[in-house]
Amino acid sequence: MTTDKSGEKTVIVTPVFNKFELATKPFLDSLYKYTNPDLFDLILIDNGSEDKTTEYLKMFEEEHSNIKVIYNKENLGYSKANNQGITLALKSKCKYIGLLNNDILFTPEWLEKTLSVFELDLQLGMVAPRDAGRPKFFKKKLTSENYLENYKEYLQKFKEPFKYMLEPLFSCVIIKREVIEKIGLMDENFTPAFWEDQDYCLRALYSGFSLATSNISFVFHNHSTTSSGIKSEIYERNKQYFYKKHPLGKWIWEHKRSNIIRDIKNYIKESLE
Repeated sequence: MTTDKSGEKTVIVTPVFNKFELATKPFLDSLYKYTNPDLFDLILIDNGSEDKTTEYLKMFEEEHSNIKVIYNKENLGYSKANNQGITLALKSKCKYIGLLNNDILFTPEWLEKTLSVFELDLQLGMVAPRDAGRPKFFKKKLTSENYLENYKEYLQKFKEPFKYMLEPLFSCVIIKREVIEKIGLMDENFTPAFWEDQDYCLRALYSGFSLATSNISFVFHNHSTTSSGIKSEIYERNKQYFYKKHPLGKWIWEHKRSNIIRDIKNYIKESLE
C-alpha cells in the first residue's frame, strides 16, 4: 500500500473471516468497480480464515498497489481487527478512515458523495451512506440483484442531504481522522462483537462531534451473516458492559424504540395523580 498520496485518500478498513464466495469476493469486486482507486487505500484484516480467503487475498494484494492485508493466525473479533487496521491507517496522512463490513456492495461515486456531506457541517465526525435498512421508507424490496437499478429512486425519498443520527450504521461508516485521534481506538472489551459501535458513537458525541447518515450516497448491505455464530450470551454480556459504561446510553437504548404516544399519555396520567 503506497502512502505518498495518502493524505488525499480515505483508508478503508475491513476485517474478513471466511465467507469468501458469499461476502469477501463480491465486496472486493464491487469496491474496485465503483470506487476510484486513486481515492482510497484498503486495509484488510484476515481473521484466520480457513476457506479460500487467505489464498485469494495474497494474490489480490500482489495485483493492487493500494491494498495491505494483515494476516492473523486466529479470529481476533471485530474490535481488535479494526484496531489493527486503524492503527496502520493512522500511520498515513489520511483525513478519513472508513470502517466497512465485507458484505457491502457499492454504487457509483458512493465515496465522493459520502465525503461531501462532511463539508455541510464541519462538526460532523462520522457519516454513513444509506443502505435501505429501513423498508418503511421504500416499499420496493432491494436485493443484491436490483439495488443498482433502484437506489436512486430510494434516495429521492429524502429531502435533505443528510440526517443527524445517534448511531450511523457501522456496516459502512466514514470517520474523520480527528475523531479517532481524540477518542482513541475501539474498546476491545466488546470482543468478539456487539455494542462496540454504539460505544464508539457515544464517545464521539461526548467529545463534541455530530454523527449523520448521508441521504445522497448509497451502499447495499448484503447481510451475509458477518456476525453469525456469536452466542446470544455474548450479546447480553456486552450490552450490560455498555450499560454500565454509559448510564445515559442505557436510558437511550431502552427508550428509543418505545411508543412515544404511549409514553406521553403515561406522563400526563402520572402528572394528574
